[in-house]
Amino acid sequence: MVPSNVNLLEYLRSKTQIDLDTFDVTVVEEFGKCVDCTSNQYEYYTELAKPARKDILEKTLELSSNLHEDFREVTFEELAVEVSAVLLGHEMLPAFTGCLHVMANPNYAYSRQKVVETAKRIHSIFALIDPFFPTARIVIKVAATWEGLQACRELRDYGIKTLATTVFTMEQVILAGEAGCVSISPFIHELRILLEPEDPHPQLGLCVQAQEYYKRESLPTKVKACANASLDELVQLAGVDALTIVPGDLEALKSTCRDTKEVTGMSLFKADGSAQDEIQVSYINDEGKYRADFGRAQDGRAQGKLAETIDIFRDFQTKAEAVIRNARA
Repeated sequence: MVPSNVNLLEYLRSKTQIDLDTFDVTVVEEFGKCVDCTSNQYEYYTELAKPARKDILEKTLELSSNLHEDFREVTFEELAVEVSAVLLGHEMLPAFTGCLHVMANPNYAYSRQKVVETAKRIHSIFALIDPFFPTARIVIKVAATWEGLQACRELRDYGIKTLATTVFTMEQVILAGEAGCVSISPFIHELRILLEPEDPHPQLGLCVQAQEYYKRESLPTKVKACANASLDELVQLAGVDALTIVPGDLEALKSTCRDTKEVTGMSLFKADGSAQDEIQVSYINDEGKYRADFGRAQDGRAQGKLAETIDIFRDFQTKAEAVIRNARA
C-alpha cells in the first residue's frame, strides 16, 4: 500500500541525485550524505568574510604566500581565492560521497586559454594541499560561453572534468555535450530574478529537453538543475539527473510532507521521453553558427542572461579578493 503522505526530501532522493550547494561546513551533519558538493564565488566570499572562519582566511594567506612564486601568472589575491576554494571544499568532504565542484575565475569566462590555465592550477593546488585527494573527484565549473566550452573540450583531453554552468539555452546544452562536459547546470531562474517576486520565463522545460537530448544522442553529460525559486519547482524536476540545492531548501524539504499522489503527478519527466522533437545540429567546430543561433535564442534574451550572470559571479570574485587584500593590509 502506497503511503498517503511522503517526505519531500526522501521523495526527491528516490528520484534524483541530491547535491549540496554550499561550502558552509556547519551544515555537514544536517541532511545526511549528499552526492556531489558544489560552489561558486558567492560561497568563497561569504565564507572568507565570516569572522568565525578566520582560521581558513589565515591558512589561505599562509599557503598562498608559500605558493605564489610557483603561480606568478595570477595575482596574489586571485591565487588566494582559489586556495580558499580548495581548503573550504576539503572541509566539506564529510558531507558528500561524489565530486567536489570548484568554479573557475569568472573574469576569464571569455578566454579559452585562461580557463584552461585556471583549471590546471586548481588541480595543482589540490595536489599540493592533499596529494591523496583523487583527481577524479574534482570538477571545474566553467561559464558556458563559446570560449569556456572550447576550454572544456581541451581540458577533457587533459583528463580534467568540467561542468558547464550558466546554461540558459539548448545551444549551450548541445555545445557542452560535444565539448565533453561531464555535466551542465541549467539555471531555472536568472540569479537576479531570485530576488524578485515572479519570473515570467522559468527554465524548467530546458532541464527536461537537455536530459532527453543527451539520452537520444548517447552522450554521458548529466543535467544538474540549479537556481530554483520554490520547493514546487524542485518537485516538478523529480527525475532530472541531479538537483543542486541550497541548505535552506534542503531544510524545508526535510521538514515538509505532502500528498503522495499530488507529488508524483507534478514531475515534468515522463516515462515515454517524447516531449521534444529531435535536434540535429553540431556546433563544436562552427563558431559562426553557434554565435548566430545563441544570439537569436529566446528572442535575444539569452545572451543578456549569460552576460549578467557572469557579471554577478565576477562581482563576488572581486569581493572575495578584497577580503584577501584587506586581511594582508
